[in-house]
Amino acid sequence: MHWTKVSILCLFGSVFLLAKSAKAQENSPYSRYGLGDLSNNQNAVNRGMGGVSQGFTDPQAINFVNPASYYNIALTTLDIGVEGGARSINEGGAKFTSGFGTLSYLQLGVPLARNRWGLNFGLRPVTRVSYNIQQGSTGNFFDTTKLPLSNRYEGSGGTYQLFVGTGVRVGNFSIGANIGYLFGSVEAHTRLVFPTGDTYASHQMLRTTYSSFFYKLGLQYRAKLNKEMDLTFGATGNMKQNMTARQEVLNETLQYDASSDNFVTQDTVRYQKGAKGTVVYPGEFGGGFMLRKYDKWMVGADFTTSQWDQFRSFGQTDSVQNSWKLSVGGSFTPNINALSGYWNRVAYRLGGYYGMDYFRFNGKDMPVMGFTIGAGLPIRRMMYSNQYSMLNVGLEVMHRGNNETILKENVYRISLGFTLSDRWFIKRKYD
Repeated sequence: MHWTKVSILCLFGSVFLLAKSAKAQENSPYSRYGLGDLSNNQNAVNRGMGGVSQGFTDPQAINFVNPASYYNIALTTLDIGVEGGARSINEGGAKFTSGFGTLSYLQLGVPLARNRWGLNFGLRPVTRVSYNIQQGSTGNFFDTTKLPLSNRYEGSGGTYQLFVGTGVRVGNFSIGANIGYLFGSVEAHTRLVFPTGDTYASHQMLRTTYSSFFYKLGLQYRAKLNKEMDLTFGATGNMKQNMTARQEVLNETLQYDASSDNFVTQDTVRYQKGAKGTVVYPGEFGGGFMLRKYDKWMVGADFTTSQWDQFRSFGQTDSVQNSWKLSVGGSFTPNINALSGYWNRVAYRLGGYYGMDYFRFNGKDMPVMGFTIGAGLPIRRMMYSNQYSMLNVGLEVMHRGNNETILKENVYRISLGFTLSDRWFIKRKYD
């Protein structure tokens, strides 16, 4: 199949608009705490290998987890990722299922000096908040009367990173950094409905808006073992960072409207706009390695940890704890230079991970584990072409919680990554 620059860019544009217009349907009670559900922060290539990223570097893949890898960007590369899937939540035998679809990342990598210096611009989601929980309780009225109450908790929104990063190689070492701007907003609604029509329902809205700069540092060391193999060690990290935020608070009473079957505002009790404060984002550190045989296979492992006990939102703590994750994975390509047999040039990927999430409920840890498979599908790679494009596909099955936790969750996620690498800035020598 013949792919031109225009047709592939149109494909990217269509996928981007589709992801932007996808209506989120997910309902994750975990996203009520901290900053919300953390978005998967790996490229689609790395997702297929269990998320192994610290020691990963490839001329045709942009590894934004470790900016030290940017030095190896060989061609101007446009990379866009989308994801979709379903999650199921089990609570004491009751089961709830929802779907989701979203943009994973959008980035553009540019080589500044071949195999020595690279630059990357990108946009990606950091956290997502989407929950709708109804909980019953009992209230005391007139000292002796007990009546049922209905509590509803709703939340929506998320945070995003707009970043630029660079990586430079000096000898066998490479160093890099991502810096940028974190922004977004989260709304949390709490509604209390009383059993009698004589008592107005109450509603509280808390909107937190984030706007702050951030940074992340990376380091890699590549040791050449022989003519066909090398071993790369990688590490990343950042100290805790104080993010600027503003909070808007609304307290009001509600009255039930039978004609619309909904609650309408009866009276505004309190409104506070634009209270400025600080949200402490925790320090994050990771390290790992990747053993590779050129154009054949690679295998590696990562360990990452985040110090969520440092988290504060306007001075308040939350039900969070320090988290960690161990990831292992790799890939295998039968014959990358095969002139026939398309599937010989496909990269087959496999991986898994285990760790402890940053949520903590009723004193119980929240273990998380997952299994991934993936593939890198060449779209077009010919000697006479300047295009080296790939479609990267990943399937992830994740389980969160155990028999000791209130909730158990299964997530089934499909990731698609479109990578268009091209010699965009070559001057034509003849027509």
